[in-house]
Amino acid sequence: MKTSKQYLAGPLAMGVLACWMAAPLAASAGEAMEVAMTKVNKGDKFEIVLDDKNSGRFVFFTSWHATWKQTKGGTLIDGVNNTGAGYGQLTQGHGVASGFDINEKGGDTYKVGWTCVSYTRIGPDGKPVGHCDGGWYVVPNSGTGRFAGLSGGGTFEAHALPSGEFYVDTTGTLEK
Repeated sequence: MKTSKQYLAGPLAMGVLACWMAAPLAASAGEAMEVAMTKVNKGDKFEIVLDDKNSGRFVFFTSWHATWKQTKGGTLIDGVNNTGAGYGQLTQGHGVASGFDINEKGGDTYKVGWTCVSYTRIGPDGKPVGHCDGGWYVVPNSGTGRFAGLSGGGTFEAHALPSGEFYVDTTGTLEK
C-alpha cells in the first residue's frame, strides 16, 4: 500500500511553518542553503510498549545513532554524529511517529524535531518493510559553536533495511 504525498503535505507544511514562526526574527537573517543528507540509523534500543494482536495496535519507543553524509548544499552537516529517539503508534501497520535528534560535531551541537507517517509496504521478498515519510525542523536557538543561529527544516523519506537498520534520505533548507 502506498501513502499519498498529498495526504502528508498539509500537516507537514503546517508543522514546519509553525516551527519557523516560533524562531526569533534574528535567526532568519542568514543565507538559505538547500541541503540533502543521508544516514543509516543503527538501533540502540527498541522497546515495545504495547503489542495488541487483537486490534493490531503496536506502540514502541526507539533510539539510534548515525553519521550524516551531506550530498547537497556544502559540508556543514557532513560527518555530523546523530543520536535520536522516537515514539510510534501503529494500527494494522499504519500510524505516526515523532521524536527529537541531537547532532554533534567537534563539541558543537544542534537539535532537530521530527514527525512522520509510518506504514508498511511489501518488499521484493514478500515480507513487510517499514517506511516513514515526514518533516523535520531545527529546534530554535538550539545550535552552539558552528551551528549557532542555525534554523530551517524540510522533509524525509526512510525505510527499514534487511539488517534492521533504517535508511533516511533528507532534503530541506537551512539558514545560518
